[in-house]
Amino acid sequence: VSTQSTGGIKSIAVALMHSYRFAEHELKVAEIAKGLGFTNISLSHKVMEMIKIVPRGHTACADAYLTPHIQVYLSGFMKNFKDNLKGVPLMFMRSDGGLTHASTFTGSHAILSGPAGGVVGYAKSFSEEVPLVGFDMGGTSTDVSRYDGKYEHVFETTTAGISIQAPQLDINTVAAGGGSCLAFRAGLFVVGPESAGAHPGPTCYNKGGPLTVTDANLVLGRLRPEHFPNIFGPNEDEPLNVEATQHKFAELREEICAYLGKEMSVE
Repeated sequence: VSTQSTGGIKSIAVALMHSYRFAEHELKVAEIAKGLGFTNISLSHKVMEMIKIVPRGHTACADAYLTPHIQVYLSGFMKNFKDNLKGVPLMFMRSDGGLTHASTFTGSHAILSGPAGGVVGYAKSFSEEVPLVGFDMGGTSTDVSRYDGKYEHVFETTTAGISIQAPQLDINTVAAGGGSCLAFRAGLFVVGPESAGAHPGPTCYNKGGPLTVTDANLVLGRLRPEHFPNIFGPNEDEPLNVEATQHKFAELREEICAYLGKEMSVE
């Protein structure tokens, strides 16, 4: 095996059955891989030193896939500063809510780093000692969490069908966000997995986009158009287009009523 025979792949995961106890063989494989030209080597006993070989192997594979991308991002980020931030303690949030130095920030510990930052943020910003529920909606997913005086952690989760062994804050993710498309198919109300993206975006962006969760919240009065700047439309100088959203929902309502054989309101 070499990087030439693997199509130029330079990242590799190594997971041996008993490396959680005897790491010598994985370290030996790492030496061989380095000699063959692999630049990123994720050893399962370093990624997560736990017994179960399958989730440990999955975690090592996820780490090997994600870490090179993180390194590219960090390199691009630091080069925009003087001396590449040499001597500056640059820290990043991990999935468990803790901070780590940029040099030790790896893929397996970054999977939920963004949502974890949200949990730490609302936990620190609310002074009263009452239970809190976090609701963090993004473009295609929504993260829900809870804080009651202490951070709740889990040590094995399934993300996108892959078992990950790594300490993470207990955050539940729903595969629907503000940009998730709404549809009616074969008698079912469907949300996602398609996304409107930033361009064209939801119908209310007035760029010819599809109906989304954002449009539903707008029609239901949960979004106040007057609180948004005039940055929408083809020239990005218009307000949210409530009329376009209402028109699209009226068309969808007609389709649903025709299928079900009964009248229903847009709401």
